[in-house]
Amino acid sequence: MSVTHSSLPKKFAGIPLKPYLHAFALNRLKLGVDNLRYDIHLSPGFIKAARRMALQLIGQISGVSDLPDYENGFNWYRGEKEFKGLCRDIITDAVKRAKLDNEYQVLFLAKAAIMVAFKEAVNDRYKACLQHVNNQIWRQEMAYNQDQVKHLQEALQNLTRSRDTTIRNANARLFRYLTDVLLDSMNNLYTLHFGPEALLPEDFFANPLLHTENPSNDSFLMAEYVLLGSRREDVNQYDAFLSALNDFLAGRDGEPAAARSADEPESNGSATGSSNPDYTAWIKQESNMDALFNYYRTEQMLRRDKRRTPDKQRLRKLKQVTRLQKRLLTALIKDFNERELTHIVVATEEMKGFCDSYCPPLTPHEVLQYIVDRKSRRPIRAKLKRIKKNYGEDYSLQPIRNCLSRIRWLPRQQKMEILLDFVKTFARYHRDLCNYNLVNHAISYINFVNEETFLRLSRANHSLYEFLLPNEQKPDEMPIISHTVLKADVRGSTGIVNEMKSQGMNPATNFSLNFFDPITSILSRFGAFKVFIEGDAIILSIFEHENQPQNWYSIGRACGLAMNTLLIVQRYNRKNTASRLPLLEIGIGISYSANAPTFFFDQDKRIMISPAINQADRLSGCFKPLRDQAALKQSPFNVFVYEIAAQDQNAAAGQYIRYNVNGIELSDDAFEKLQKEIQMEQLDLKAPGAEGEPHKLFVGKYPTVSGTSHQLVIRQAPLPIISLADLKVTGATGRYYYEVCTNPALLGYIKDLR
Repeated sequence: MSVTHSSLPKKFAGIPLKPYLHAFALNRLKLGVDNLRYDIHLSPGFIKAARRMALQLIGQISGVSDLPDYENGFNWYRGEKEFKGLCRDIITDAVKRAKLDNEYQVLFLAKAAIMVAFKEAVNDRYKACLQHVNNQIWRQEMAYNQDQVKHLQEALQNLTRSRDTTIRNANARLFRYLTDVLLDSMNNLYTLHFGPEALLPEDFFANPLLHTENPSNDSFLMAEYVLLGSRREDVNQYDAFLSALNDFLAGRDGEPAAARSADEPESNGSATGSSNPDYTAWIKQESNMDALFNYYRTEQMLRRDKRRTPDKQRLRKLKQVTRLQKRLLTALIKDFNERELTHIVVATEEMKGFCDSYCPPLTPHEVLQYIVDRKSRRPIRAKLKRIKKNYGEDYSLQPIRNCLSRIRWLPRQQKMEILLDFVKTFARYHRDLCNYNLVNHAISYINFVNEETFLRLSRANHSLYEFLLPNEQKPDEMPIISHTVLKADVRGSTGIVNEMKSQGMNPATNFSLNFFDPITSILSRFGAFKVFIEGDAIILSIFEHENQPQNWYSIGRACGLAMNTLLIVQRYNRKNTASRLPLLEIGIGISYSANAPTFFFDQDKRIMISPAINQADRLSGCFKPLRDQAALKQSPFNVFVYEIAAQDQNAAAGQYIRYNVNGIELSDDAFEKLQKEIQMEQLDLKAPGAEGEPHKLFVGKYPTVSGTSHQLVIRQAPLPIISLADLKVTGATGRYYYEVCTNPALLGYIKDLR
């Protein structure tokens, strides 16, 4: 969901604050055959694996191992690793579908579907376990085996008593596996495909509210967050605290927003129900509460830095922040006092130590009501007397009286510390509650489709979102829709061959072991294959197939393959230097065709015909007179292209000449395709060792076949006009050429910048 938010008032300037924003929504996806929900077919194999893992987790968490299909010798390390692998496969398939649809909301749908599958697996296995133990008890009772009946009844009690904890912890573990996979590698893949908008924050699925069966349960709230209410009669209403914090952020130095001057603008309303601007996106960011109010932490940093650093400016800044934070926290507690909320916050904290001894028969909310509301004490005392009379259970009110006394004499400083902890925890709860509501809304639109009739109908209408494991997908070969060609012009091989022969060495094995074999060994990493290889020419190609968007990175991967080829040449040349042999020089050209190539066959040998081969050949070449230009040799760049002046074109073999010495040039079409493949950031900077105006560079990351990502830096350079007579630049064309940058100093410089 696109989130709009107000800017914070100027009084918070100097404090590093940021809103909590993400783009979770499904509104751009295609509805299913019922025109109401999204049709999803989630891998049967993955669901089966989730049920198996859920059962193992239930047994481990509850301590009950006499469960159906429970594996006592389960290898947790291997089992978790395999399950994470399945999560990765499903998400990878979702990326494929999202790339095909050019819509990252498909990823959100896939994650929501996985979440539903996890929760259903845990609930299903838990119910199956209860049913299994009940059946076992019945069988043992029929066999008059009382010892076994007693053992099974204890197991059933353990399962029933720990229901909430077991289900919540099992869900949390399953969600953690998914989050681990996303953080490990998939988030980088999302960014490569769709940019940062496709990412959800790490806390999105680590949300405890998503893991529990009853998010409003008092015991759960007290254990994970703070005790908050939603009923009108509750003294600790969530909305009251949210409104108080929102109004505080809208006010001036802790004054209520109503104290603003008349000329300050009003907003269009807010989530809190007031007329103040909506700052709830800032409240969701837990770190903002520390940044605004935690002067205790800043004072510690100040004391530490006084011992460690002589940076007076930093120390002065910390002092200013400390004073501002202390003033803000003091203003906040004053504001909460006026709203009669501080007493509730302190009571909620102080009752944690003894609340369990009253609950049941009382609820935590009744205990809180007793502490903060005099009017509620008489009916609660009457309730405890009835329980004593009817059941003989006596509940002393002394712990509550002691709590009232502590609260009455609690120092203001301690109340401020309690309030600070409260607003931090409240911010986390507010964030998790908003995310929980978003996910629940999304789940209501999910329709799992499994029957073949509906699967066929939804597929026919192109409305089915399928997320499958690799072994469940059809292996049909898809038609080629486009291809990329890489041509490496190898220079100096003839000299090396002659020199080796003169020394009685074998040039064939030398080239094979140190040059051709290493190149062949890396082709699979980039999805490439050989078109043609001989002594002074290497032509490689990468195909893109229909309905395989996970492999629509032919330009990015060709650039990576070219860079690795240069590394192989450099390693080969180091050996040649040690052996006093001539050095290889190479020029690489990469071209792209948006169509399939033409194939001919010479018996069983396939021959590829494509205009991209001719273009790559031109890009990889080098005009010999330019190779002697000292300025070009000293540049951090390896490719320079010139258009020949009109009066000289008749004397030249073509319209352009180029300097390409151990460089990589991209065609215009290839660069345009690369920008569609990956997200690229434009930088305008002076490269180390280069003269003149800042260079226009494009920086991004491409994925290999295995999914690992690597940086690319592309230089966009103006295409000048040159005179063949003296090799002087005479003008500009207004067009550009493109080079894949490989200079280590430049790449390191850019890496440090980012």
